[in-house]
Amino acid sequence: MKRILIISFSFLLFAGCKKSVDNCTNVVVTLTVPSCKGVGVIIDGTKFACDDLPDQYAVEGKKICILYSFWDDPKMCACCGGTKVSIISVH
Repeated sequence: MKRILIISFSFLLFAGCKKSVDNCTNVVVTLTVPSCKGVGVIIDGTKFACDDLPDQYAVEGKKICILYSFWDDPKMCACCGGTKVSIISVH
């Protein structure tokens, strides 16, 4: 009986440890933004440059779920500047 309780408790403990991705946002990758890397994401219909998206996700039209933050890039060059997305993680 003691063994069954220990196994049951262990199962419940590990079953409750699921990775939560509730806070991630579904976005679409685009290769048509003015950024130094030429990669961006579309969030709620608006394109944002994103220079830190891993290359494996840099495929036009790819749908991914990301945690991100916005930041203003003050650079004054043709391929940079404006509001960009900084990716915290990709799920």
